[in-house]
Amino acid sequence: MVSKKKFQLSNTKVVQPLKAVGIKSVGSYLPDKIVKNKEFKKVNLTSTEKKFIDEVTGIKKRHYANGQTYTQMAIKAALNAIETSDISATDIDLVIVTHVSRDMNKFTPPNCIEIQTEIGAINATSINIDAGFSGWIYSLMTGASFICSGFYKNVLVVSGETLLESTHNEIGKALLVGDGAGAFILGETKPGYGLLGYHLMSDNKEGVAAEVKITGGFPSPAEELYSIRPYFTIHPDSFKNDLPYVENLIPFSIHKILQDLKIKPDEINRYIFAQKFLGLNEKWAQNVGIDYDLVHDTLEDTACIETSSIPIITNDALKKGKINYGDLVMFSDLGSRWNAGAALFRWCY
Repeated sequence: MVSKKKFQLSNTKVVQPLKAVGIKSVGSYLPDKIVKNKEFKKVNLTSTEKKFIDEVTGIKKRHYANGQTYTQMAIKAALNAIETSDISATDIDLVIVTHVSRDMNKFTPPNCIEIQTEIGAINATSINIDAGFSGWIYSLMTGASFICSGFYKNVLVVSGETLLESTHNEIGKALLVGDGAGAFILGETKPGYGLLGYHLMSDNKEGVAAEVKITGGFPSPAEELYSIRPYFTIHPDSFKNDLPYVENLIPFSIHKILQDLKIKPDEINRYIFAQKFLGLNEKWAQNVGIDYDLVHDTLEDTACIETSSIPIITNDALKKGKINYGDLVMFSDLGSRWNAGAALFRWCY
């Protein structure tokens, strides 16, 4: 069991909701264009990098936005969630949007307003939440809080990412990311179902492994010319410096929840991590104390889509019958060494 004090970023406690709030619908969108590993023509992998990609990442291809914005894809994921729900867009009270991708031409107005408008949520308001790479888990718990408070009845949480065109595509780490979007609709459910507990923690640890910043121009897979935009970067020494934290932050939060709720790790029916690469997913499972067959991932086909990964993986699991009514489902996410969290739900549809 992971209980080392250094993996407790801040002295936070597990929160158990006062009202039953559940995930009532899931939606996702993956762009049609697929880029396989061998199609990264400008990447010259070292032998070590090639071995890592081939043997450790579990990634073979990913979807590419190819000109679509993360906002456009988020709209499609949101509409997919509405279509598979028992509510209409006019029943939504709040739209919460998160992403790490950035558009230099449109910082304001926030894209949450465009998404709210385009999906027809005329009775809702909207906000953006920026919590870095773990923005999904923070946005999800914010949405759940609005339901628990009684302020709102239906909350849409949605994310879109265009990471592939916002990554330096001449380095090996570009093969770790892909594009796509996902959405959850939250609402009140019957007692004993929905959110059972969550744990979030944060701290500004020295040194940054991954970030989004405005830097020199790099070509995206669809470009010949260099362009300047906010780029997703991973520092060369990030794995060495960060792995002790990254391998243990998610298990730490998961164990906090399980201890408080008196549930054993193998009693969870499905674990869904905000996947980075297979070797790390497997390490998380090991540190939680479970067999990897309890984890569902889409790494081979989608790579890492950061804040959109969890809803995309969840929708894939639902379609494949890996999540069923009454199942215990654990979500967990992290942002390098600065924040992490987990949330346990009893599936309610």
